[in-house]
Amino acid sequence: MTLRPTVDFMALLAETGVPTTEAAMEAELKKEVEAAGSLITNDSDVSPFWRLVRGVVITPALWLIRTLLAGHVLPNTFAATATDAYLDLKAWDVDLTRKGAQKTRGLVNFVKANPAEAVTIPADIWITTERINGTIYRLRPLQAVVSPAGEAVAKVVCEAEHAGAAWNLAPGYYNLLSEAVTGILSARNDDKEWITTQGSDAESNDALGLRIQNQFSAVGRYHIDAIYRSMLASVAGIRADHIFFEHDAPRGPGTANAYILLEVGTTPASLVAQLNDYVGRQGNHGHGDDLFVMAMPETQHSLTLELWPVANLSDEQRAALKAGAENLVRAAFRQSADFPSVTRTWPQSRFSLSQLASELHEQFPTLQSLQFAQGDILSGLDIPRLEVLEVILHD
Repeated sequence: MTLRPTVDFMALLAETGVPTTEAAMEAELKKEVEAAGSLITNDSDVSPFWRLVRGVVITPALWLIRTLLAGHVLPNTFAATATDAYLDLKAWDVDLTRKGAQKTRGLVNFVKANPAEAVTIPADIWITTERINGTIYRLRPLQAVVSPAGEAVAKVVCEAEHAGAAWNLAPGYYNLLSEAVTGILSARNDDKEWITTQGSDAESNDALGLRIQNQFSAVGRYHIDAIYRSMLASVAGIRADHIFFEHDAPRGPGTANAYILLEVGTTPASLVAQLNDYVGRQGNHGHGDDLFVMAMPETQHSLTLELWPVANLSDEQRAALKAGAENLVRAAFRQSADFPSVTRTWPQSRFSLSQLASELHEQFPTLQSLQFAQGDILSGLDIPRLEVLEVILHD
């Protein structure tokens, strides 16, 4: 992942000769005092004159340099380091605005006990997940729905409780009803393309900073990668560094593909269709260009993870360890947004299972040892996905 630089502005100021410590500033003031022909000779640490100077001159001056200049003004002068409202102003300079948060919407399958009967699914029912790293995610229908007689499974459009990408969970995660519904056996987000509207967080400073950087490349308005990246990344939930191009004329001269990767879950077909309509049918492409937007291709992988916990754990602690380890591994394969510090799978990279093992140890102190049956995963222009995950907890 491409991140914005981290800059030590205090070090840069010091390199240019700006005094950034009390000793350095006092030395500069003493030079000025001597140059002015001062007759003060008592320059000890307990000198009343220098104690006064430190209190009314040096301390405020250091605050101006450290807090105001190095900590506030300089970082917010550059798109590479600016944050929040100041970064929004930088975005305005290049005709961009920060993307807002958006709630996930998708189709949940309600299985009826008797297909021959009509069933009403209320709007105040929640479809929830198991607890994932301490959080329960919930959806509910946009409105009450009547499933007519003769329909075995009612596909109901549901919306997440809150906005954010964390609700874009993989199929099967939403599988619990908050209360029983007469005539309904179960509810579950079974379909791979269950999401109709991608949930997204408010655009982060890093993501907006990357779009601003890309916009400078796009200013010439030639239809190169930067232009297409700018157009596609303007959609909620798509980051500029999550767009990958294939240039080697996949459909002949003048053709290219843009592959979209999302932070969580697969890229919905509805989102791909929306992007292709904007680029193609609405004519937002260069003369002679043939750009096709696709979801990032996937490779399916099976993993077996063996766990050996420390001694004397209770049954509840053992169950929590097994569930937590499974959730962390699934998060690493982009099935959820939990465990944000865990290394995710990426295209064109090596996914290190030894690194994942280290992160499991760091997250779960009750884990004594672990072993993956498989080796590292090498990816090309595709994203590794979990097909089967088997977690074995030993005594």
